[in-house]
Amino acid sequence: MEDKISDEKGLSPKQLKKEKQKRRKAKNRLKGKRGKKLMPQALRLEKAKKWLEKYSGDNVLKAYRKSFAVDRMTTLNELTMLGLTFSEAQIEKEKRAVAHTEQIRKNKIAKRKAKKQSALNTEYTDPDQDDTFFYIAGRTSGGAPYGVTWAQMGLRPYEDVLDEKDGGIKES
Repeated sequence: MEDKISDEKGLSPKQLKKEKQKRRKAKNRLKGKRGKKLMPQALRLEKAKKWLEKYSGDNVLKAYRKSFAVDRMTTLNELTMLGLTFSEAQIEKEKRAVAHTEQIRKNKIAKRKAKKQSALNTEYTDPDQDDTFFYIAGRTSGGAPYGVTWAQMGLRPYEDVLDEKDGGIKES
């Protein structure tokens, strides 16, 4: 391999050493699923040529996508670069699938935003109040609440307690 690199590029021993290190790092970086995703296009196309020679299945688009961890449009473009041709129906099908996936992603984001917004907009409800009691002091052993009622306070249920003018408690 050393002779191959030095012959091809005419490198000095120091440059040769750096080239070896670079190749070693690239090799280690390209291991596993993460390596597939980080694989440069030029290297992926090289490997894809060999892969295509061995491939014998019926759905080359799906197999390429899974083998090289790329998206649908990248798959179409790279296989076209490698000399395969696809019908307009296949290309349109892939485009529709990409658009559908994008729409699903947008719907999820919108749903998440709506849920977050509704959580922010909900009025605070005091767990110590309900329609009958202004203040629930506790509950009996049977679960019935007891405390001060709205009528005892001289208020209607959920009426503002604070007077907005002076900040004090409303008098009845």
